[in-house]
This record gives sequence, C-alpha cells and structure tokens, in this order.
Amino acid sequence: MNRAEFSLDQWLSWMEQNHPVLIDLGLDRVRKVFESLSLDFTGIQLITVAGTNGKGTTLAYLDSIFQEAGYTTLCYTSPHLELYNERVRLCGTMVEDGVLVDAFQAIDRARGEISLTYFEMGTLAALWILDQYRPDVALLEVGLGGRLDAINVADADIAVVTTIDIDHIEWLGDDREQIGREKAGIFRANAPAVCGELLPPASIQAYADELGTPLYQLNQAFSYHKSDESWCWQGQTLAGNTRIIEDLPLPRLPLQNAATALQVVQLSGLSCDADAIKRGVANASVAGRMDTFTHKDRRFILDVAHNPQSAQYLAAHLSQEQGPVQLILGMLADKDCQQVMVSLSSVVDQWHLVTLDVPRGQAAEALKGRLPQEIQSHQVCCYRSVEEAIRCLLDDTPQGENSGVIVVAGSFFTVGAAYRALNREIK
Repeated sequence: MNRAEFSLDQWLSWMEQNHPVLIDLGLDRVRKVFESLSLDFTGIQLITVAGTNGKGTTLAYLDSIFQEAGYTTLCYTSPHLELYNERVRLCGTMVEDGVLVDAFQAIDRARGEISLTYFEMGTLAALWILDQYRPDVALLEVGLGGRLDAINVADADIAVVTTIDIDHIEWLGDDREQIGREKAGIFRANAPAVCGELLPPASIQAYADELGTPLYQLNQAFSYHKSDESWCWQGQTLAGNTRIIEDLPLPRLPLQNAATALQVVQLSGLSCDADAIKRGVANASVAGRMDTFTHKDRRFILDVAHNPQSAQYLAAHLSQEQGPVQLILGMLADKDCQQVMVSLSSVVDQWHLVTLDVPRGQAAEALKGRLPQEIQSHQVCCYRSVEEAIRCLLDDTPQGENSGVIVVAGSFFTVGAAYRALNREIK
C-alpha cells in the first residue's frame, strides 16, 4: 500500500520497523530533515524539559498554569500509555488521528532517503504540528538524555533539567556528572535554564558557565516551603526581581516539580497572576503518575515508577498507607530491577510479579530472582500478565476500608495494561 494512504495504526507499525535499531542517538539525520522542513517557531515560547524523573509532571504543571492564565499550549511527551495521540496535546486535548497522519506524511516527504527511528519521526511530527497550529507555548519533553536527543534540534527559549539519577546506563553511562552534562546539552547560550535537582552534579553549572547560560537552581535561585495545608514559593523573575507566592494549594503531583515549574513561568515573560498559578497547580495531573482511585471497592494506585529514584518517591508515599500494600510489578529487563525492588521492599506486604510480553520485557520468574533475599517466597506470586494479576487480586483480596491498596508500577507498559484491564479512561 502507498504510504500516502496509511491510517495512523499503519504509520505507527511502519515506523516501528523502518529503522534498524530502536534507539539511535545523534542529531545529524534528524537535523537534516528538520532543516528541510523550514519550520517557523517565531512568536512561540519553546520550553524543553530533560531529566531522569519528573519531566512529565513538570510539563503538566506548566501546561495547566499557562492554560489557566489564558495561553494556548502544545505539549509533547513520551512514551504513551495506550494511545499514541497522548503524546501530542493541544490545550490539554489529544490531537486527532488525522492530524498525526498529516504530520507523518509531511515528515516522510521531507526525509527522502534518510532513515529515522520511531521516536525521531514522532518528534519531527510534533514539531511540524507546532508550526501548523502555532500555540503561545510549546512544552517539549526530551526522550533520552538531552544533548543527542531528537528534540534538541529545536532551540529552547527556556531549558529545564528536573532531576538527575542513574538510568539508561547503556546510553548515558553510570556517573551522575556525565549524565548531568548530557541533560544540560539542551541549554542554549544566553537563554535561561532551570535545574530542579536537589543535589545537582557540578557538570550542570560548569556547562552553563561554559556556554553563557543563565542558570536558576533549586535552593539557590528559587525555593519552596511546605506547611500542613499549603506551601510557599520564592524565586526570581526575568528582570531579576524576587517574587513570592504564598498559600499555594498542595498538589497531587510532586511538589519539587511544581516549584521548578513556577521558576520556569517567571522566566517565560508571559504574565501569570497568582490566582492562575494556584489554579494551575491544583488542577495539574498526569495519567499514570500517582493515579489513585477505587475500583470494585478496592483502592488502586497506578504509577509508572521504573527506576530507583522514582521508586523511592513511590515508597515514601506508600509508607503513609494504613492497610497492606499489594504490589503488581512488571519491568523491562534493562532497568535496575533489583534496586527498584530494594527501594520498595520496606513498604510492600505482598509482591505480584508479572511478565511483560513486549520488547525488552522481563519475565516474572526472572524478576523474582532479583528480589532481595530477605523477602520470603510466600510473599511473592508470579503471573503471565498484568490482567491476570489484577483479576486474581480482585477475586482474592477483601473489600472495604481495611483492604489496603493495590499498586501497579514498574513500567509504562505495566501501567498501560492496568488501565486497559480496569477499563479506566486515559484523559
């Protein structure tokens, strides 16, 4: 079939098979196609966000705040949980299939004989849609690293690094200084950058100084303080003045990322009053991040925690639970599975390990072999799929207030399967 007649599903299938490798870091190929497209982002505020964790939540805060202040937005994130359309949202709404099809056709025409990965095709398509729809603000999530990631072909007006931890070792290395330098590769000379890491590697400031990038770091240029019922933020405006916002509502997503987003807002040059910021913070949400709800009288928490840092955050949240914690965990084989399980071991009462039948997916029995030795075998069950684990838990666990919570974590694939099994809509 001629690709000009492809549906969205056919495009995605073709993109998965078109390039010889899934991840092919480097900008030479994608930059040639980007330049041939002659996209014009004049008048659009481009904000690019990199980091080990917290990218999606920081973008969600920014998207919510800017919309509350009356601005139009495009938000590009990855990966998706169920529908590819989740990756590109205009003013909070997933783009329709036809918009993505038009974008993929445009990229296919522009690339000529240049081979692109699935992610590179998707990133260029998102940038093409940005040029077509021209919102006030573009919020762009880096897929992997920063310096060599496809999104880095676009020059950010503001670059953001959320957190730094060890992940994607085979591509980024196992040293925080090296990883920090890769993430900071999205910085541009004379364009402001924000870092929300509590313990930033020195390489981030060093690269900013080398490049001439004004860098705003957490607990230096901006800070936040939490009380029982609210929180307060203090930071710097683009003009160098101090701004304080008090009585902010406690959000559903991590507070550290909210503080980072607020500093970005101040540097954007876009007017956002305190009321719009408060509404934006209160309303920000991301599918698959601390998604808490009740299904058939059981409490569920769905969270895509898949590396040690995100697992530690999830464990801190679960430590406040009153009843038993039943964890459904499925992970990819190239993740630090053992350290993730160590991070969660103090708060989990029973482990329900699942096989992920996807590329790089880990088998449940192999995952069991990586559990800390102190966890006894009677605490561990293995299942062929997420759906099977959920079905068994719904049959076997008690209902009511003392039933505790069922947590699904470990991967976007795991959580995406849980959404489907529970017939829960992804908004």
